[in-house]
Amino acid sequence: MADLTFVGAAGVVTGSKHLLTTHGKHVFVDCGLFQGTADVTALNSAPLPIAPRDVDAVAITHGHLDHVGYLPKLVRDGYRGSIFCTPPTAGLIEIVLEDAAHLQTHLHDRGYHREAGALPPLYDEDDVAQVLRQLRTVPLETEFDVCGVTMRYRNAGHILGSAFVDAHVEGARVIFSGDLGRYGRPLLDDPAPLDTADVVVMEATYGDRVHPADPLGEFESALAAGIARGGTIVIPAFAVERTQDILLSIGVLQGTNPAIAAVPVHLDSPMAIKVDALFAQFPDAHKPIPQSPGPFGCRNLQVYVTTDESKQLNALQGPAIVIASSGMATGGRILHHLHNHLGDPRATILVCGYQSPGTLGNLLVHGCRQVRIFGDMLRVQAAIVNLAGYSAHADQAELLRWLGTLSSSPRVYAVHGDPDVVQTFCGVVASRLHFQAEPAERGMTVTIGAAQPASHT
Repeated sequence: MADLTFVGAAGVVTGSKHLLTTHGKHVFVDCGLFQGTADVTALNSAPLPIAPRDVDAVAITHGHLDHVGYLPKLVRDGYRGSIFCTPPTAGLIEIVLEDAAHLQTHLHDRGYHREAGALPPLYDEDDVAQVLRQLRTVPLETEFDVCGVTMRYRNAGHILGSAFVDAHVEGARVIFSGDLGRYGRPLLDDPAPLDTADVVVMEATYGDRVHPADPLGEFESALAAGIARGGTIVIPAFAVERTQDILLSIGVLQGTNPAIAAVPVHLDSPMAIKVDALFAQFPDAHKPIPQSPGPFGCRNLQVYVTTDESKQLNALQGPAIVIASSGMATGGRILHHLHNHLGDPRATILVCGYQSPGTLGNLLVHGCRQVRIFGDMLRVQAAIVNLAGYSAHADQAELLRWLGTLSSSPRVYAVHGDPDVVQTFCGVVASRLHFQAEPAERGMTVTIGAAQPASHT
């Protein structure tokens, strides 16, 4: 028998860490940061159930911060084992962690961390460099051994290089979904189907809802309204995947909508520019992408790398589109653009992804009329538009579709969701698929093996 302990992303959306203990060995599946409100981010300083030096291996599903952002803290505290991931994920880990280390230090040194929701520095660039030295890449659909557990990465369709883990653990088959992507996306292939499983550790971020059926149409309407309003359209976008989806969508709309085609597009995200290059580096990890008349088919595009280049946008007037990270407005260049445009009734802020409670993005989409940025209290007079259709997470119907490819009846532990969402999703899984399903709780341990999972503690 083996034990599985839910250390993170249980009862909350972020902080993914699942500890598998078998044959006296300890393996983490994912090692992410908690993000959001102060009580949630405080969990990053809580001790792990096992000392980092006693961890034997780590397997990463994909390169988002809430799945990899704790890695430098783990190595800083003594971990020196292998960190497994797919080749594209290794590239993303380098980009994401270097940015995280820089952002933590930058915001903290300038006293912005409390208002921006950022963490006091947990690690620095030297710790990130050590993480990179410990990476071991494994292609999709290739078996590899992790402390006596046979694992295989299979395409999750969430972001570039994302995978779910198919693990054989002491006679049981355990699936760790990581973050599951959507079906029919323009950039990525559909998630790989399942066949059998005894246990599924299942993400449920959007387990209580269905995404809009026409995200491109919704996006076109929002852009058209913003252009008609006459001000700048500011898009806080996740540098990993979301920015690329947005550029591709703008390129499509430029070919059919003259008003959108006439508006300049400004990409102010060095991190997103690096991610763009990864798509070119790993052409087999995504669908074919148009590279003309501009990146991802987006014309009339200008990119900004240096700080001095970015400052040129401070004087921006008239209809224009500005894309910058971070996607939840927790730091980065997007804060400067929001500071410049939130008080402008002609401006539009297009929010296009999950916003953790406690983040500036969450405050905006929930109607907050005053926010503090860089010490200034700002009235929110810009139009705030929440585009739900651009999530990279599967919705309830897509999560059920993926689970429905199973020919067995596993026990499902739902993670990565707000408590009420997870509870709703478990009820739907039980009623429609007739699987045993329950929310995972932080610190809960379940026993797995050849038989059905035993009672948990």
